Amino acid sequence: MKPSSAPLAEEAYVDKDDEISRAASADRKFITALARGFEILRAFKPGSGALGNQELSRITGIPKATVSRLTHTLSELGYLRQLKPEGKYEPTESILALGYAVLSNMLVRQIAHEPMQEMALQHQVSVALASRDRLSMIFVDVCNSRSLGTLRLEIGSRVPMPTTAVGRAFLAGLKEQERHFFYERFAERLGAEEWAKLRARVEDAIDQVDTRGFCYVEDEWHKGMRAVGTPLVSLDGQTVMGTICGAPSFAVERDKLEGELGPRLTHLCRSLAPMLR
Repeated sequence: MKPSSAPLAEEAYVDKDDEISRAASADRKFITALARGFEILRAFKPGSGALGNQELSRITGIPKATVSRLTHTLSELGYLRQLKPEGKYEPTESILALGYAVLSNMLVRQIAHEPMQEMALQHQVSVALASRDRLSMIFVDVCNSRSLGTLRLEIGSRVPMPTTAVGRAFLAGLKEQERHFFYERFAERLGAEEWAKLRARVEDAIDQVDTRGFCYVEDEWHKGMRAVGTPLVSLDGQTVMGTICGAPSFAVERDKLEGELGPRLTHLCRSLAPMLR
């Protein structure tokens, strides 16, 4: 598989306010103001630091005047904190309660953690479980080797779907019609020409999953990173997640990923499938 010349920015896969407007026009029960409030919260990413109203408007596509009202409301509710004198905002600890309720009730995460941790420590790699977040994948559990000083994944981190092993594994686990929905969105975001080149690599990864249960990706999302990914699909096919096992190229050989860790990750996902609902 040939690596791409450069990783594609995650922003290319992030839905903005135009998508909220599209959803609102098709659903009378859709509350646009509520949706925009969540868009403001979603704009804060690990390492992004505090953001001002103008920056939030640029990231979300929401008009600045509306952003000002939303940040004020979220501050009053305790979900944002305004930093003085610069006037920028940062999320507060109150948001953690929302995410913790999801993680603590995710049975498959609880069961998967121990074997993932064992695999990570034994082979000096990162092993992670991810769920779809719009056109990205968000990690819901991560087990890192203590020896990995770079490219350490974290719970809550997001990565692009079509350029990562975990994202391609997720796409491989979908039914054809569902996969086509994502293909259309990627084409919209990236442009027909760019998507056509990327689609060939995505479909190659899907073929790998069909043939051997996992796909291999190197140097696409992040140069110097290699990984295998496997879909985790519930028995009824209604819930699909992705798993990844990887490390910087200097820390793990491709032969080991494909010959040992990929099959082991595939076996783990098959054993976890009955716990996914």
